[in-house]
Amino acid sequence: MFSRVLGGFFAAMVIFGFLWMNIAGSAELIPAFAIVSAATLAVARMKGDMVLAWSSRAHRALPDAPPAVWLFAAVALGITLRIFVAILFPPIPNANWNPDMLRYLDLAQKLADGTDYVTPEGRSYWPPGLPLALAPLLPVFGSSTYIVYNISTFIIAGIATFALGRMLAGWRVGCLAAFFLAVWPNFVFAAPLLNKECLLIALYPAAAYFILKAHKVLSDRQAGIYALLAGVSLGCSALTQPAALLLPVCLPLFSALTNGFRRRTFICVLAAGCGVVGVLTPWIVRNYNVLHHFVLISSNGGGVFFEVTRPQSDGRFDFAATTEWFALSTDEGIRNYLGYSLGAESILEHPVHYFSTVVKKPFYVYGQDIANLYWNLDHVDGKTDAPEEHTLAYSIANGFYLVIILLISIEVMGKQYVWDATPALILLWMFMLYPMFIHGLLEAAERHHGVALPFMAILAAIPLCRPARAKDTASGDVTTGAEIMSPG
Repeated sequence: MFSRVLGGFFAAMVIFGFLWMNIAGSAELIPAFAIVSAATLAVARMKGDMVLAWSSRAHRALPDAPPAVWLFAAVALGITLRIFVAILFPPIPNANWNPDMLRYLDLAQKLADGTDYVTPEGRSYWPPGLPLALAPLLPVFGSSTYIVYNISTFIIAGIATFALGRMLAGWRVGCLAAFFLAVWPNFVFAAPLLNKECLLIALYPAAAYFILKAHKVLSDRQAGIYALLAGVSLGCSALTQPAALLLPVCLPLFSALTNGFRRRTFICVLAAGCGVVGVLTPWIVRNYNVLHHFVLISSNGGGVFFEVTRPQSDGRFDFAATTEWFALSTDEGIRNYLGYSLGAESILEHPVHYFSTVVKKPFYVYGQDIANLYWNLDHVDGKTDAPEEHTLAYSIANGFYLVIILLISIEVMGKQYVWDATPALILLWMFMLYPMFIHGLLEAAERHHGVALPFMAILAAIPLCRPARAKDTASGDVTTGAEIMSPG
């Protein structure tokens, strides 16, 4: 039931956000959006079985191929689509490549050349995860590094999604989830860009897989190794996107909720914590040595907090606020501290405004799924086009996204969910709800929900594959909740 509460909350928020962000109108439509969202969940509850019955016919139309063939075909299809899009929309500096992407590439080149990690914004303004991932590729692939990076992260994400889906609900779910990820329009259109979110899409499902594997194995030693790998994945995620710093808190919370306070829980939490600390500590020490201030990962954290707490902020990026923050001090460490200090003062002075933006920001995160299409289509000639020029492409991308949302709603609201759901699904909901929580407090943008794509793909695949679940269970292919949560 707790899993259904988390899933129902997620579905309601995403459906409302989708309506709010895609239907032009005033605040007067908010009650109507709320009614439609509630009605959608109610219909999913009452008529979901009918859709699942129809899906059994769709399942029979799917190729009955071995899992390895399915996965290989999905990966090959995803690679082909990404190469095709990258050829159609090659990188254009200051056009479909924004200044953030150019800065990350510049920092990666400096790491590859062995020079100092510094930009005009500072020595720790940009988190090092993406530059560290690109640096080994640059000497080998040169100007093609961006496409190698995107294909590599997609392959890792596809394999991790397949493995996680197979563990949770059988190989058919894993295969279909990998296929969804391969053809996901907004993810495919990330191929010509340089987004750190693509690295996170690979790291998050890998971390979730290692966490569940740590609870599943019988050996405490093996559990510790898997939990350590999960911690390393989460530590790398935080180095890539500092907003992921609180994500490791999900590990002890999940372990305590599903497995109680047992020896296995302690082993997993301790090992994962060592992995996170081991990854983050060298960078924290480096920051203190060069800035002479304690900065966890990025000195931009104070700027983001200063930006979203201003009384005129709507919770999204504000260039004027960023400029004002840079003017506070020429010292990077002091500027970071002042950003947090002045942001806290602003919350105390304008608490109603700040917390009203906290309520809105989850809808900015999950309301649309077109950001990568926007950068490629609207900037293909170096200038921004009118949105209506690409209405069909945006409709296809958002339509695919809406179908995924509706499938998730059918799954979580279905009458069989409480009986079929394993405790492990709680972890997926935590990973999917985390962007709502953390970016509700910080800056919010559509790109921040990219990390949830693998988990959304898995949960959308489950109802479509349910007619074959009984066969999988009979063959021992589906891992039950008790198996995953075994204390060893």
